[in-house]
Amino acid sequence: MSRIWVELFLGKIGKYVIDFFSRYYIWFIPLIILYGFFMALSSYNLRRMEKKIANDIIKQAKYLIRRNPEINFISLVENIVINWEEIVRSYSYFPFIANEFDLWVVRTSPKALRAFIFGDENKMRIILERNNIYFKESPGSVRKNLYTDLTRRIFKRRA
Repeated sequence: MSRIWVELFLGKIGKYVIDFFSRYYIWFIPLIILYGFFMALSSYNLRRMEKKIANDIIKQAKYLIRRNPEINFISLVENIVINWEEIVRSYSYFPFIANEFDLWVVRTSPKALRAFIFGDENKMRIILERNNIYFKESPGSVRKNLYTDLTRRIFKRRA
C-alpha cells in the first residue's frame, strides 16, 4: 500500500530515487558525516581568523581614539590597517573557510577572508559597538532609542 502512495505522490522517478536511497543508504551516511566534519573545520577556521581581526581592529581603534578623541567613524575606518596575509599565514590551520550556514567552502586567501568578514558594510561598526566604542551619529541616521527621543520631543513642545 505504501508503494502505491509513494508512486502516486512522487511519480515513478521519485519511487526509484526512494528505492535507491533505501538500498544504499549505508554508503551515504559516512560521506555525509565526513562532509559535516569538513564544514565544521572550515567554519571554525574562519571564526579563529575573525576573532583575531576583531582584536586587531579594537586595539587600533582604541589607539587612534586616544591619539585623536574627536575622530569620526569614517576617518577611523580609513586609518585601521589589517595585515591580511600575516593573519592567513599564522591563524589558518586548515586550507578552507566557510560561513556557518554555507553549503560549500572557499579556499583560504586574504581576498576571500576579507570578503567573508567585511561582506556586510556594518560589520566594522558592530565590532566597535560591541566593545563600547561609539560615534556620534549623523543627523539623518536612525536614533538609538526612538521611544525616549519621541517623548523628549513631545515634552519639549509642551513645556
